[in-house]
Amino acid sequence: MTMTTSQDAAGPTLTNVNYFGRLTIKYGVLVLVTLMVGRVALGAFITYWRATHPPPPPPPTVGFGVLPAPIFPSESEARPAKYKLETPTGGTPEFGDRAKVFLMPVATSSLLADEQAKHIAKAYGFTSEPEVLDSRTYRWSRSEPLITTFELDIRNHTFSYTTNYQSHPELLLNVNLPSSFDAVQRVKSFLSTAQLLPSDIATASGEITPLKSLGGELTEAASISDAEFVQVDIFRGPVDQEMQMYSPEGYRGTVSAVISGSLTGQSAIVAMDFYHHQVDYDQVHTYPIKTAKEAWQLLQAGQGYVVDPGEADEAVVRSIKLGYYDSFEEQSYLQPIYVFEGDGGFLGYVPAVDSRYLQ
Repeated sequence: MTMTTSQDAAGPTLTNVNYFGRLTIKYGVLVLVTLMVGRVALGAFITYWRATHPPPPPPPTVGFGVLPAPIFPSESEARPAKYKLETPTGGTPEFGDRAKVFLMPVATSSLLADEQAKHIAKAYGFTSEPEVLDSRTYRWSRSEPLITTFELDIRNHTFSYTTNYQSHPELLLNVNLPSSFDAVQRVKSFLSTAQLLPSDIATASGEITPLKSLGGELTEAASISDAEFVQVDIFRGPVDQEMQMYSPEGYRGTVSAVISGSLTGQSAIVAMDFYHHQVDYDQVHTYPIKTAKEAWQLLQAGQGYVVDPGEADEAVVRSIKLGYYDSFEEQSYLQPIYVFEGDGGFLGYVPAVDSRYLQ
C-alpha cells in the first residue's frame, strides 16, 4: 500500500501558484496585445481594400427613356475643312461615364394667358392693345422715349424688346456706362419689374461686353472706356458648380441685353432678348455619355454643330469641356454637350449623351 506524503496531500504549493499565475498573465497580455494589433491591422487592411477596390456605382438611371436630340439651329456658315487637336495634354480629357439630364416642362396654354400678357406689357409701359401675330405671340409698340417694340410669347413669357437706339447719335454723347455689377443688376431689375426674374437667373453672374457703334453696326470695343454701350449676357448657374451653359450662339446668354449710358432708369435698357425656359431641377436622371474621344471623332466627321468656324480653314482646338446646351427654343430636357473651343473663335458642340439614348 502506497503512502501519501504530507506535502502531496496539501496540494499545489504557493511557489507553483505564483509561477503559473505569472505565466497566465504573461501570455494573457500577449494574446490581448496580439488581438488589439490584429484588429487595427485588419481594419486598416479593410479600409485600404475598399479604397483601392471600390464597389462599382449603380448603372445610370436613364429614367426619361430615349431622349430627343438637342435642337441645334441650321448652320449658316461654312465648316472648317480640317481639324487639329492641340490641348495641353495632347489628347482628350476624361469626364466619367455619365452626366445628369434635367426635365424642362413645356409651357401650356392658359385661360389667363391674355390677361397675364397685358399685365407684363403694362409693366414696361405698353398700354395699347397688342397686335396678335399668331396664337401665342403678341406685339406692342410705342414711340417714346425711343421707338420700341415688345414681342411676347404669351405661354412661356419669353420676349424680344427692341428700340431704334442706333438711329439716335445723341446717345453716343455723355456716355456714363454702369459698372459690370450695376449693369447685371439693371437687367435683373428690368425683369423683376414684370415679375419675370427666374430664381436661377437671380443668383447667376453675368458677362459684360463693351460695345461701340461703327457705321450703324455694333462691334466690340477695345475697353469699357472706349465703349458707347454695354452688352450683358446671363446664363443660369452651372450644373454641379462646374459645367457651364452654352446657347445656340455660344456665349450669348439666354438673357441678353444692351444698356445705354446716356439714358436712365428702365429706359437705359435699349434692347433685350429673354429666352429663358424653366428647368425642374428635382426631375433629374443620369445617362451614359460618350467619351471625349468619341465626341472629337464625331466633330471631325461633321456630326456636331459648329457655332463659329473660326478664321481659318483648319480649326485648331485648344480645349474640350463638358457643358450644357440651353436652347433659345423650347426643349424637353436640359442635356449635356461636349464643347470644343479653338483658335480664331472656333466653337463647336457635340451631344454628350450616348447615341443609344438619343433619337
